[in-house]
Amino acid sequence: TIFLRRFFSAFWAGDYNDADKWLEIFTALPTSKMPNVSLIYMTFYRGLIAFQRYRDGEGEGWLEKGNNVLDKMNVWAKSGCKAIFENKLYLLESEHYACMCNIVASKESYELSAKSARDHGLIQEQGLASELYGKFLSSTGDMDSFQWFQTAHRCYTSWGATVKAENLWKEHDLGFAAKVNASFNQAKHGRAEDEALI
Repeated sequence: TIFLRRFFSAFWAGDYNDADKWLEIFTALPTSKMPNVSLIYMTFYRGLIAFQRYRDGEGEGWLEKGNNVLDKMNVWAKSGCKAIFENKLYLLESEHYACMCNIVASKESYELSAKSARDHGLIQEQGLASELYGKFLSSTGDMDSFQWFQTAHRCYTSWGATVKAENLWKEHDLGFAAKVNASFNQAKHGRAEDEALI
């Protein structure tokens, strides 16, 4: 359906308000209640949107919506296919922990989500986990965020989502970050050699 396509387009473009609007329209349709792969993804993305909107200060109701999706994904993960649900559950957990300001648990879940997606060949979901982890790290001032944004960029490029990859590259100035990281690593390597000579 056109509403579902518009939802996915808005989600991947990072326009969560527009994505939520299209999702509301789609879920009002009787066909949206039939279980299928689209329902799994729609529910998953709805949870990510809810947690993000809560962290953007849009109200407690968004945290409740996110937690409801997390609970549903937990049930599905216990009774469903690990390859489909594991990374999604980890990513929703990481977003929940981020809302609760639990940095340690959030970091662990982001990394588990990216690893699970990679291990199951879900490159787009590895990219999503890496991008959201990068955003989280950036919000805490952690410079490791660039590494995760670069991983997301590689995943999106491999997946064929070149526009998404280019937008991520520009939004986070990854070309500059790569140069800074290279200079830092070169300087660090040079210091290690100097210390070895002493």
